[in-house]
Amino acid sequence: MPDNNLPSWRQDLKSSRKKEGKSPSNRWIQLATVSEENEPRLRTVVFRGWNKNSSMIIFTDRRSEKIGHLKSNPNAEILWFFLKTKSQYRFKGKILELSDNKNYWNLLSEKSKSSWFWESPGKKVNPKVQSANKISSNLPKSDNFVVLNFEIDSVDLLKLEQPIHKRYLWEKINKWEKVEINP
Repeated sequence: MPDNNLPSWRQDLKSSRKKEGKSPSNRWIQLATVSEENEPRLRTVVFRGWNKNSSMIIFTDRRSEKIGHLKSNPNAEILWFFLKTKSQYRFKGKILELSDNKNYWNLLSEKSKSSWFWESPGKKVNPKVQSANKISSNLPKSDNFVVLNFEIDSVDLLKLEQPIHKRYLWEKINKWEKVEINP
């Protein structure tokens, strides 16, 4: 039964995710930002759920380079591809940090929590530091733990169907009306 409070693209996405099953592509998304030098940057991140009807949640390390990118330009794009349905979703919007992230921290496993105390992303691994950061219970919330809120403004879905591909666009400004466009 469809949830009438959700944009219709959420129903399409839910269907794609269901057909994908337990595949990692069900949670792995590609996030594109723009560096301070105006160069594109792309990386795979983990989809962590929804905040409201049209905002994705992503966890990251405050020390990662994407934080600097987003401070200088909060515009971003996410690509989410599902092999089984041959569906490519492109989400455009803005990313801001959620200041109240304690509840998200509490959902993490102790093993995952410990990783937020490692050396900065991109630094050479120091075995002494990593062995000192053993998994322990009740770790306090790390200042490095950041929850990003990706507020979606538009969704572009390309369905790679035979003999002709189908493409749809939803825009928040148009109250998420589904429009078929040329592929």
